[in-house]
Amino acid sequence: MSYRPRIPSLNDQYCQVCSVSSSSSSSSSSSSLLNNDKIRHLSCFSCEHCRLSMCYECFEKHTSQLIYEYSELQQRFNHLKNLCDDRQQYLGQFQEQCLHSVNSAFDEASNDLENLRRESINYVKQQFNDANIALSDTMIEIKPLIAKAQQQWTHDGITKNHKVELETQRKQIKDIEYRLNAFSSPKMHIRMSTFPRNKLDLYCQPVSDAYKSTKKFAASYPGKTITTRCSFGKPNALQSEKIDVETEVEELNPNIFMNKQIQTDPMIDYTRDIDDDDDDDVDHDLFDETDQINNRINAENCLSSRYTQQGTILTQNEVDRIASDGEQLLYYSDTSKTLCCIKNILPTKQANGTSTTNEISCRWPHHPVLDLIYSPGSSQFVCVTKTGVYTCTVMMSTIDIRMQLTQNWSYARVSTDKNYIWIWTDTPRSSQLRTYTTKTFDCIRSFNLNDYPRFLDNSTSFCISSNVLATLFQFRPTTNTLYNRKIFHLTLCDSNDLHELCTIRLGECDIDHEVRVNNNGLFFITNGRKKLWIVDQSGKKEYVKLFRLGRALTIHKRNTVIVANGTQQLQCVEFIHSE
Repeated sequence: MSYRPRIPSLNDQYCQVCSVSSSSSSSSSSSSLLNNDKIRHLSCFSCEHCRLSMCYECFEKHTSQLIYEYSELQQRFNHLKNLCDDRQQYLGQFQEQCLHSVNSAFDEASNDLENLRRESINYVKQQFNDANIALSDTMIEIKPLIAKAQQQWTHDGITKNHKVELETQRKQIKDIEYRLNAFSSPKMHIRMSTFPRNKLDLYCQPVSDAYKSTKKFAASYPGKTITTRCSFGKPNALQSEKIDVETEVEELNPNIFMNKQIQTDPMIDYTRDIDDDDDDDVDHDLFDETDQINNRINAENCLSSRYTQQGTILTQNEVDRIASDGEQLLYYSDTSKTLCCIKNILPTKQANGTSTTNEISCRWPHHPVLDLIYSPGSSQFVCVTKTGVYTCTVMMSTIDIRMQLTQNWSYARVSTDKNYIWIWTDTPRSSQLRTYTTKTFDCIRSFNLNDYPRFLDNSTSFCISSNVLATLFQFRPTTNTLYNRKIFHLTLCDSNDLHELCTIRLGECDIDHEVRVNNNGLFFITNGRKKLWIVDQSGKKEYVKLFRLGRALTIHKRNTVIVANGTQQLQCVEFIHSE
């Protein structure tokens, strides 16, 4: 803005704001010109910004308006500067709060992990304490026998009674040796995963989506599963006793942690040759008794043509134990400590048969679930832990959990038929099989399995079908310096008196395996590997090759077998046709 004072003349332009120019009135009469001159103002100022000539009054108004607009802009810029300073201070405070929240979450997880560590250590100490008590009790029984055996006998003093006494002491020694043999091969197994990254839902967005896209947090690696087995024993007669510690670190499958609503990659590679069973992934130059058993078993069975794997169900939590009432699936997740009920299975558009689930869940506040089954007699699910038995009733949107029995076992498993609930329990001193009523849990029958030599083996899982008790037994026929292989078999017994009907060898197995039966009396057995066995009550067996490991399982909707393995992927094995 500038102006220049001057002496106006008649030929100069007048104010272009409040007056008209002289050119606009050049054709008017002299009388009208005189009249117009009375209201026309001479332009004494010029605005270089607007290129206008104006009088003093218009110039004052014009400049005042421009100065006001400029002042307003200055104020707005100052406000923006203050706003930026405030935002910067706010982001700094918000960053501190976010970092504090992340640290608090991990501190809580660390504290929980420390509590879990203490509980695990206390558990191991308690087991050894129970073992020491049992050993001390044995020593107390031995001492008077040893003192009595120190008595000196003479040739003349030996009588028939003394011969009976010798025979009695031999039996006592044999019995004590048998009891001490229980302490000859202690073992421990621990399996845990690092912090479950699929449960870590972290999303930080200081800037809105309209300005900059922000991705959710994704761990650089999916996590690991650490498995450690401790055993103590003598590998063979030529070697001394030693402690064997075996540790496996398994990288978790990153596909498990993908959001199942947006997953597009196939869960199963159908181009893979599924005939390459993991049971054969060993050095074939090393043959032992295990290889001979496997070769004989492979020659005795065949690949099933009645059942085949059909698809995958993606769950919202890892599945460690699972059961079905025919319509709904209830599973226990040890990682999240929750019970989850699958209300609906929703197929997706993926070509590999992948489905998702609609679930309800509740927190599991008790000890980990060792076994889970559905009881048709009470229309309830039954959960067994080391400290008791619980029933679970699924309602519309809740799961009602009620304690039925309180005990203290070292291991327990459960099975049901139409009339009763069967619970098999182990303690350091005994092993028992009891039968309970389905609704009141009154014990109506009990077997002391110590009286049945067949059941002194390492029993891992069992089920009831009509009057047949089917039990899985795991044992180690040989110990190799490179491979410590486990072999298991299925034994069928009469449930009335537990006499053996037949035993079916099933070859190698891994840590966790299970047996379940359908309404037709067919037994379905996982081996902890990629094989599902199918055995009828006459001993005829076949198998289905799985795409992933199989551990827990359940029979769903008559002809479908659902197999779980501690991940969020359930495998479906479907009945195709009868023979």
